[in-house]
Amino acid sequence: MLTLVMQKQKEQKFIGLFGLMWAFMYGLYLFLDYLWYGSFQEMGQSLSTSLIVIHQITNLVVAFVVTVMLSFSQIQLSLTKTEPAGGNAIPFFSFIFGLLTFGCAPCVITFLGAIGIAFTPLVLPFGNLVWKFILLGLMLLGLGFVLYRIQNTVCEIKPKASK
Repeated sequence: MLTLVMQKQKEQKFIGLFGLMWAFMYGLYLFLDYLWYGSFQEMGQSLSTSLIVIHQITNLVVAFVVTVMLSFSQIQLSLTKTEPAGGNAIPFFSFIFGLLTFGCAPCVITFLGAIGIAFTPLVLPFGNLVWKFILLGLMLLGLGFVLYRIQNTVCEIKPKASK
């Protein structure tokens, strides 16, 4: 099944969908960086050029991994009318994880405090790059899980109803 999904990914319709989803996901992770620093100018003043490059490469890779999960899940859904477990939940979790760790900490603290939850994000060195690496590791595990589920898809054959 995985080979078939990869072949379908080469169709123009799915290439376009992949490009749009990737741009959207990269935009989300770029937005989380913006929320953390308040502006890209502030990010440039706080971090060295090499750290900014590492952050953006990590954003690109995470966005790619998430997009592969979403795209392959959509292709499998179009082929079998069933979606692999975690195909859409894992990318949603990645954004929530990013928001709670390297995203807009004041926003999250205020929101959770308003509903009675005390929360303090842990600020790590190198502009919270460690959180992004943890996220990347989680997304790679999620990708492995989704690819495994796609490869081991079992289609049910429903018997015809007797008259």
